[in-house]
Amino acid sequence: MSEPREPRTPRWERTHRRIYEVAMGLFAEHGFEAVTVAAIAAAARVTVPTFYDHFSSKENIVLPLPETSDVEAVMALQPPGLPLGERLRRGIRGWLGAVQGRDREELLDRWRIVIRTPGLRSRAAEFERRTVDIVLAALGAERDATAAVVTAAMFSAYTQILLRWAESDGDVPLEDLIEEVLRALREL
Repeated sequence: MSEPREPRTPRWERTHRRIYEVAMGLFAEHGFEAVTVAAIAAAARVTVPTFYDHFSSKENIVLPLPETSDVEAVMALQPPGLPLGERLRRGIRGWLGAVQGRDREELLDRWRIVIRTPGLRSRAAEFERRTVDIVLAALGAERDATAAVVTAAMFSAYTQILLRWAESDGDVPLEDLIEEVLRALREL
């Protein structure tokens, strides 16, 4: 499941952002595995329970699951008459294409941490499976074995796009990798 979405106050948003920024700084300086939740909380000047009010784990700072409502919105933008694979390709292009500016830099920073951390590479596979479940739930009536296989393949491609982008240190444009990886999958 994704982080719970509740009405948020400006104070909650500032605290959330501070925890995120402190954690990312600590991960960059010391390595993901060397940083504890207690260290993040102390550096962010919050309690450990407050940390958990904002993030279910330190892994969720680096690999946050999408909100179900966001996935549903992306899928709703795709023409329903198209084959599922094409709707997912368009959704991936749209989702990643919409990430711009600071959000794009932060996405790259998070995936740089993933490629340097063996435990997070494994966690990326779990992230992928859980995201597939969110997408399949959003599909509703279309959820069958074929939809599960197609969706899993597309999100494996999604993960490869982000891993390859981070491995290039952002030197290869994200849009080029999106097209390259999705084209390779289409040509199977």
